Amino acid sequence: MGLFKELVLLPLAPARGTAWIAEQLTEEVDRRLYDEDNIRREMIELEIDETEGRISDAERARAEDDLLDRLAVARRRAAEEAMPLPEETTDGEEDG
Repeated sequence: MGLFKELVLLPLAPARGTAWIAEQLTEEVDRRLYDEDNIRREMIELEIDETEGRISDAERARAEDDLLDRLAVARRRAAEEAMPLPEETTDGEEDG
């Protein structure tokens, strides 16, 4: 049955492959966008850009607010991932 299914779905392989690639790219962009090290690096770059006069105080403040929002999301995600999942009992009895 699995072989038949694969044969039937074969014409969709390019679309499935494209969807898989898009999903992988989305995950990588998301990972980099919310990576704390990248956010810190961007904060330092902002400070350097302002010091060297490439951006104004207002531009730095706006960009810094965005970076701080991303940092908050990154830390919330990290905390959620660190939380253990509730254990489920297999025999229908509650622990106690």
